[in-house]
Amino acid sequence: MIVSAFLRSLFRRGGRTALALAGIAVSAALLLDMTMLASGLTKSFGELLGVSGYALRVTPRGSLPFDSEAGIAGGDSVGRRIAAVQGVRAVAPVLGAQFYLARGDSAGEPLFTSGVDPSSQFLYRIVDGRAPGPGEVVLSEPLARDERLGVGDTLRLAAELDVSLGRARQTTPYRVAAVADFLYDYADQRSLAMPITDVQRATDRPGEVSLFGVATDAGVDDDALADRITAAVPEVSTYSTSELMAEMDKRLLYFQQLATILGSVALVVTALLVSTIITIGVRERFGEIATLRAIGVGRGRVLLAIVTEGLVLAGIGCLAGLPLGLWMAGRLDRILLGFPGIPAKMTFFAWDPARVLLAMGIVIAVGAVAGLLPGWNATHTPLGQALREEAE
Repeated sequence: MIVSAFLRSLFRRGGRTALALAGIAVSAALLLDMTMLASGLTKSFGELLGVSGYALRVTPRGSLPFDSEAGIAGGDSVGRRIAAVQGVRAVAPVLGAQFYLARGDSAGEPLFTSGVDPSSQFLYRIVDGRAPGPGEVVLSEPLARDERLGVGDTLRLAAELDVSLGRARQTTPYRVAAVADFLYDYADQRSLAMPITDVQRATDRPGEVSLFGVATDAGVDDDALADRITAAVPEVSTYSTSELMAEMDKRLLYFQQLATILGSVALVVTALLVSTIITIGVRERFGEIATLRAIGVGRGRVLLAIVTEGLVLAGIGCLAGLPLGLWMAGRLDRILLGFPGIPAKMTFFAWDPARVLLAMGIVIAVGAVAGLLPGWNATHTPLGQALREEAE
């Protein structure tokens, strides 16, 4: 009864309450976004690593995939040694390089080129065409769209430029075997792939490999297999998905710190909004509260009614902040994914029901606690003093 009366009093002042709810909704939306940001990029990176089925990466000793221009010499031999390790199902070599699209005597911007084993679709998924053979290439969708190229067309590529003239030293014709969705490309990246032997020959890097993707047998522990590969081939480094995610966490520490700071600010703002609106309401009803205490209503019941006001305010604010937060996350995600080097298939904001519920629960709890202080003051002011203040 007392609780419902206090809530009716709260919502009679519609304008003030609406402003408070709007502020709480914005704070809840910010906290929701920061909660998703704190782990979103790492989580989506881990999911992306597993899309191709190649959960492990083998790289030159002490480097991360494509972290430097270092290569693994004797790639064929190293690949066979990796494949011989118990638990390895398949090995996919990759050699990274830059080729230039030649247009007459001039050459365009460098295109990231992956030398791959055509039998494994490790870095891309073909959407039109077939696996490339010698002298054939696979184009990324943005490159095919921009250059108006399709399966069966021919383009000329150069592995080197004459820097003084800005021209290609030597061009080679390649036939387009397929157009594909490249899994790790950033938005609108123009890239291509071709058989690794073609890249090795064109760049004069015989037998060299930038990294290996390793697929595991069913039921094999990735971390244990990574240790076995490192022991069998000590001149390379082997990373499981969990280890790559840990490295990603280190590099994204800035985003995690930013999420923690902004999330904390959102909680403080929520606490201030709720405590302010409850304090004003309590002062306006000070005489009513004193009268209730004078006729024998217990302090606990009155305090419960005041705390419930804060709980309801925070709860409604959370409900309003949830769709706002999701909308903001979508907008921010599109902006952040426009940065070069961020794969377009990743997301900065990953939906995690458990973490979202925890964040919303914290906001509601903060709202309840924020109503505790003004409620405590109102119910523990000596009754005689409270009645005198109201009479004055």
